[in-house]
Amino acid sequence: MTLRNTLDTHRWIVPTLRILGLAIFILAFFEPAIRAGESTVLSGWKCATIATTESMTLFGKPGPGQHHFIEYLVAFSGWINPLVVLVVLASPVRVLLVVRRFFAVIAVLCMAGTWAVFSQQHIVPLTGHFMWIAGALLVIIPEAFPNRPRGPARA
Repeated sequence: MTLRNTLDTHRWIVPTLRILGLAIFILAFFEPAIRAGESTVLSGWKCATIATTESMTLFGKPGPGQHHFIEYLVAFSGWINPLVVLVVLASPVRVLLVVRRFFAVIAVLCMAGTWAVFSQQHIVPLTGHFMWIAGALLVIIPEAFPNRPRGPARA
């Protein structure tokens, strides 16, 4: 039995993945997420606050040439949170599939930006970061599968 047939037969899998992913995603905010330097450990909510603030700073006040590429990557990493929330809110609406897929692709690109920041700044990801990524992926992974046909499952 292929994954597509499994998803067609067990329609409860996608909502369960999303709920589980959302729970892990939320719990990640309370865990240590990164280690920057020898002694600085930041929790997930603190990382989210920094990324959101960076996003507002970069895009709220225009000023060409004042910002470094790494600051943009930090801002983009903060977009993962609202993108995951938008995917969850749009998930019950079937006609928003293309929009959900677009948000999912952007979220994955933002994840790559986060890892680029970690690499450039010598930041070590901790449990909270891995939970955050895993939760986000569980929420958005159903968007990667082709449309499931209506009607009875195919053999």
